[in-house]
Parts: sequence; structure tokens; C-alpha cells
Amino acid sequence: MSPAASPRRHDLDALRVFACYLLFLFHVGMVFNPAPFYHVRNGETHLAFLIVCGFISLWHMPLFFLLAGWSAAASLKSRGAGSFLRERWHKLAIPLVAGCILLGPGIKYLELQSGLDLNHRGLWVSEELQASFRSVIPKDLPVAAPFHEGFLEFLPSFFTDIDRFTWSHLWFLAYLLTLTLVLLPVFARLANRPSPFTRISRLQVYLPIVPLALIQLTLRERFPGPYNLYNDWASIAFYATFLICGFLMAVDPRLEERLREEWKRALGIGLAATGVLLAAVVGLFNWTPAVLAGTAVTGWCFVVALLGFAHQRTTRSSPRLDYLAESAFPIYLLHQPVIVFLGYPLVQLPLGVGTKFVLLLSGSVAVTLAIYHFAVRPFGPSRYLAGMKPLTGRAAPAATPAPRVPALGRS
Repeated sequence: MSPAASPRRHDLDALRVFACYLLFLFHVGMVFNPAPFYHVRNGETHLAFLIVCGFISLWHMPLFFLLAGWSAAASLKSRGAGSFLRERWHKLAIPLVAGCILLGPGIKYLELQSGLDLNHRGLWVSEELQASFRSVIPKDLPVAAPFHEGFLEFLPSFFTDIDRFTWSHLWFLAYLLTLTLVLLPVFARLANRPSPFTRISRLQVYLPIVPLALIQLTLRERFPGPYNLYNDWASIAFYATFLICGFLMAVDPRLEERLREEWKRALGIGLAATGVLLAAVVGLFNWTPAVLAGTAVTGWCFVVALLGFAHQRTTRSSPRLDYLAESAFPIYLLHQPVIVFLGYPLVQLPLGVGTKFVLLLSGSVAVTLAIYHFAVRPFGPSRYLAGMKPLTGRAAPAATPAPRVPALGRS
């Protein structure tokens, strides 16, 4: 008999909701970011979006992987390895395949129409856009071939030409699924065994910074990306470290408790490291090892700070949190195509950056939530493709009004 399931962790639910809904701010900001890539790009960019999006990227995906590690441990303890694999297949593999088929072609088509081409080999940029990248990349990028195809002409090549394929934001599902399968033998042995730690010291809270910094210092410049899974060893090692740490945190509650106790100190260290990185961005110094090590310190410390803050502030559930927690993963799947489809015509309008940002942010939140609430949440097939639990034994949720969602413009 499987052990009883652990009580639901409302603080971790709140963190998942925060991380998923923060994607609206992050990816809308990327449309106006001078940094190398988003699927659609506004003609006018602003340094503020480079700073904001760069800051979020330091800890945002690491938080996703750490929470996934915690969930993997809880699932393995309650289900066993066989049921865990079936659950992972439903939660990760099916949404990955369905998303690539249903969402990927439209995203890639508008990307190519925008004069950009990020494929498994790297980023290509049209002649017209080369100058806009020079503020962050001093040398020209490879030139993208002119693209004048209609969507129906393009569509078959998305599935037959690997250079035209994208899994866009769904790379996270591919990486998480792969890492989970690779690490499963280790996870299965650790899940129901006593903790290897005899005591948890303050030093152990910050110990993961060492491998994270070593990964950044030794691998990041050699393997800068993109997220192609076969030649992206820096990201694989970096995110695997957070996945393992999340798993160990769930296996030994003492480790998590010590992490939570350190959240204020970790926040202070993270802010100090962020200041160093910001100084590099504005050109006060140019020492790459300090920047690479600083990303490891900042990423880990902000994740620890968020864990402690969420635990302190979220002690019980509510109808709003229940609704948002169920919506978080489908929102993750849906938000990117909505931003791209709305952003492509919007960036061509003669409006200022601030106006476009507000319109795209509010519009993408409204449209994505509407699609989720009225087209995904009430129906079994769409829930299945989005990795959600079936409706069996419960009333159809469409009758339940969506709660008002607070503004997403703050992190």
C-alpha cells in the first residue's frame, strides 16, 4: 500500500501561481527588450526591460525546477515509481507533444515573419534588424533568409524540417521530463529512505551555490544555448541542480525548515549580488567570472527567499488560490502563443513603448484567462491535453465564475 499523501502545501501552490503568472510580465517585457531574442520584437526597445527581464530570469526558471523537484519527491512517496511515470507522462509528455503540434507552428510562423529565426543551431536575424541588436551584441548575427511564405505553405515544413521547428516555451517540459527520467533511479532510492543528513547547518543552505557557480564558470560560455537539449550542457546541469535540491528539500523537511529560516539573510545576499550584476550591465566593470558567479548566487538566494516568504505569508487555502493553482499549468502552456499572436500586429502600430506594453500585458492576460476558463477548464479533452486532472466525480467547473485576478505588473 502506498503511503498516505502529504497534506497540500498552499505556500508552494502560491509560488507556482506566482511563477506562472509572472510569465506575462516577463514575456511581454521581452517584446521590448534589446536582448537577443523573443519571437516578435518591437522596433523601439528600452534598457529598463533588459534590466527587469534579466533580473527575473536569474531566479524564475530555477524556481520552476526546484518546485518540480519537490513535487517529484511527493509524488514518488505517495505513488511509487510505476504510477509516478504514468503521472509524469500525462502531466509533461502529452502537453509537450500537443503544444508543439497545436501552438508551435503559429509561433514559429510569426517569428519568421518578424525577421527572426531561432532554431536548434542558434539565432539568425534579418538584415533590417541587425542594427537593433548591436547594443547588446557587438558583432552581427547570422543573417536570416527572407521569408515570404503563406502559413499553409509553411506548415508542412514545421514538421519535416528540424530547422523550422520550435518548442518555444515548452522547452521546460522537454527538459523536465528528460531530467526526471534520467534521475528517476536515484530519486526512487532516495524517496522513502532516511535522510543522509545527520544535522542541517546554515552552511548547507548555501552549499548549492558552489556547484551552481562552477557550472556557470566552466560551462556557460562554452554552451550558451539555445534550449536544444543536445548541446546545452550549462542549462542542463544548472537546472538539474535546482531539481535535485527541490527533491532533497521534500525528502528531508529539516532542510526545508532551515531554508525557510534563512530567507531574510538569503534575500539580502541576493540583493547584494544583484547590485553587482546591475553594475556590470550599466558598464561600471567588465569581469566575466564575477558576473557568471553572481548569477549563481542571485539565482539560489532569491529562490530561498521566495520559499521562506511564501511559507510565512500563505498559511491556508482560499477559493481564489484553489482556482489559480489549478489554472497555473494551463496558463503556462497558453500564455506564449497569445502574447505572440497579439504582439505581432501590435508592434507595428505607431504607439509608444509604454502604451504598447500596457496594451499587450492587459490584453494577453485577459485573452489567456478567457481561453482557459471557457475553452480548457470545462472540457475533458482539453483538460487532458493541458495535463489537468479529469472532471470525473465533480461538477463541470464552467459554472464557477473566475475570481478577480490581481494586477500582474508587480513581482
